[in-house]
Amino acid sequence: MERTFIKYFVNNSMGPDKNISSVGFEEIPSGSSYPTLNHSAGYYFNADKGRVLREYQLVYVTNGEGVLETENGGVFSIKRGMIFVLFPGEWHTYYPNYETGWSHYWIGFGGSEVEGWIKRGYCSKETPVFKVGINDEIVSLFRKAIYVANEEQSLYQQVLSGLVVYLVALMCSIDKNRCVGNGDFSSKIDYACVLMRELVEQSVSMQEIAVKSGMGYSLFRKLFKERMLCAPVQYFLSLKIQKAVELLTATTIPVKEIAYQLSFDSPAYFSARFKKQMGKSPVEYREEYSSK
Repeated sequence: MERTFIKYFVNNSMGPDKNISSVGFEEIPSGSSYPTLNHSAGYYFNADKGRVLREYQLVYVTNGEGVLETENGGVFSIKRGMIFVLFPGEWHTYYPNYETGWSHYWIGFGGSEVEGWIKRGYCSKETPVFKVGINDEIVSLFRKAIYVANEEQSLYQQVLSGLVVYLVALMCSIDKNRCVGNGDFSSKIDYACVLMRELVEQSVSMQEIAVKSGMGYSLFRKLFKERMLCAPVQYFLSLKIQKAVELLTATTIPVKEIAYQLSFDSPAYFSARFKKQMGKSPVEYREEYSSK
């Protein structure tokens, strides 16, 4: 994924049909100032002074660590694999550690359905932090929200609202049912899956993924196949084809450029892999399913 994607729905009335205010992802390298200057008026803030929002936000940190401070909850140490909730009308501030930086997704929202979850006590201003680990399904939901927000197709706000409801329910469930003990390897495989999604446009070896996930390659490959029912390289190639589907149906980028953008060795190899997985060549698939 790009290092930065930020979408604000300006002039959003936050009415019954318009509950999503913003969607985004930012990678903040170590040694960088924060917040960046990419944000809309009303959302940019000084980390020392903090801010107050008019809506909820979910913020999911997938790499690095930092600090969250809120009016009612106090100070929290935020680490990789945590989601925190920002409440409307409550002062807060948050920022990555200067030495580590962080990568984080977020989505801003309102709406009675999600607020019902909040009011039923699944989370509170006093306990706004959820330990979900590096969860591939949660990352996929945030990435899906970014895709939907970027396309803005018919009923996109309703789709985004549904994704938020599922996100809130899922994070609450994982946090309340998480187990300690032998979950370390499981979380490392989840992290590897997330890494592959983040690096889907790059040429990266599975040995590198194993190292980044904190395992030797042999153990990594064995545990990955047990958990995901396929070899790591097959999973990574499948993610590349999924990304190709998005590009073929939602853009007019030439097939040859898509092949190189996704770091395939050649357009011919890309076309062969695509047809094997999807049953059609990239050109045939675009002709049948393209929305452009």
